[in-house]
Amino acid sequence: MGKKALLIELFFRSLCPPFFSFSKIEAICRDKLSKKPKDINVLWILSNLYIHDKKYDEARHYLEKLSEMNKNTKSVKLLLSKVYYNLKNYNKVKEILENGEVLSLEDSEHYYLGDSLVELKEFNSAAEHLSIYLRFHKEKYVPFVRIGYSYYMQGLFDNALEAYRKAAELNPNSIEIEESIVLCANKIRNGKAFH
Repeated sequence: MGKKALLIELFFRSLCPPFFSFSKIEAICRDKLSKKPKDINVLWILSNLYIHDKKYDEARHYLEKLSEMNKNTKSVKLLLSKVYYNLKNYNKVKEILENGEVLSLEDSEHYYLGDSLVELKEFNSAAEHLSIYLRFHKEKYVPFVRIGYSYYMQGLFDNALEAYRKAAELNPNSIEIEESIVLCANKIRNGKAFH
């Protein structure tokens, strides 16, 4: 069965639950892999299936196989970075995405890299990547919180305050964001009092 036929079969089976559930689609793919372990299309489909079901460790296994088979394309790297991010393996996210050849300006994976760098306490680089992400994706408050934290940790309180205010516009009921705004405002006020 070719790639197109397999995709069509899986598509129709996914539309017709309960007869064709996740476990049945998974079984079809595993059966195909038992016959042809290096079937790139099945490995790709199975990886995406696991990611969709938030089974990141299983997805990692198949994406790493694709990577080992020299099918380390941009799409494999981006998916693998998403998987490592969700597994909280921030060093691996950094390793994959910091290579300038992987990310385009519009790629949402700048968030994964930026947030991973926050976790790794590399705040300057984190702010750079989160800033790139926010140029194209301004609809969620969490990236504004994360870049605000990056700025705060660098002592850039004015920038942090601005980011937290944008986060508050998107999530006005957050006590944590409001506390961050107050903290930054106090740092700015106290800093100006010393000059």
